[in-house]
Amino acid sequence: MSQGIYKDLLEVMKKRGGGYAGMDIPEFYAMAEVLFTPEEAEVNNAMPRGPFTAVGLAGEISREASEIETILEAMANKGLCMAVKMEGTQYYQSARFMPGILEFQFMSGKTSERDKKIARVIHAYEKAFDAKIGPVTNNFPAVRVITVDKTIEAGNQVHTYDQVQTFIDKYDDIAVGTCFCRHAASLRGEDTHGMPNDVCMSFGMGAQYTADRLGTRMVTKTEAREIVARAEEAGLIHMSQNTTEDIGFL
Repeated sequence: MSQGIYKDLLEVMKKRGGGYAGMDIPEFYAMAEVLFTPEEAEVNNAMPRGPFTAVGLAGEISREASEIETILEAMANKGLCMAVKMEGTQYYQSARFMPGILEFQFMSGKTSERDKKIARVIHAYEKAFDAKIGPVTNNFPAVRVITVDKTIEAGNQVHTYDQVQTFIDKYDDIAVGTCFCRHAASLRGEDTHGMPNDVCMSFGMGAQYTADRLGTRMVTKTEAREIVARAEEAGLIHMSQNTTEDIGFL
């Protein structure tokens, strides 16, 4: 039974798209079995597009609402789906692997043996996935560099798309968490060269979700600007989703 559920999970994640969406290789199943229990995989596979309630999903799959709510709550707390309250009602939403589930695993900065195992199996899957597909030509990258609004010395030229400050000014809900890329590398025993980790920001509903469930913390606009300045001083590059208006992370 479990094997069939993870096969179904593969097809569901492929349909959701995004980075590392799904590939029928041993590393996918090794990762999926660490991230999802069979019960969680089954619920994941039944999730509709867009926000939904536990009661609504339970009705769709003929299960008890209390049982489905318990599973969804555990999944949200593990970064396997999103959860946010709107007008007093708890809603959930499915997540892609990337951006989404694979990053959510490391935002809290935890260092347990399970976290180290998750870092290893995700990295093994990503490496195997990349090796299978080879170099990819992408004319529309999923992320873009955001320049800092600052005067630079003559001789350097930056073609700005917008400034980081624009997004800080736009959103009331801003959360900062651990850099999932560097934290995952650290869990695998790799050198992160002393770069700051608490610099990755989420905005809007994503900020609410990560602060409620994944151990990030809400910050003021002033604190967010200080984080951007600290990241720049360390020589880090600001990147976000490649969208013209709203972004979920920075």
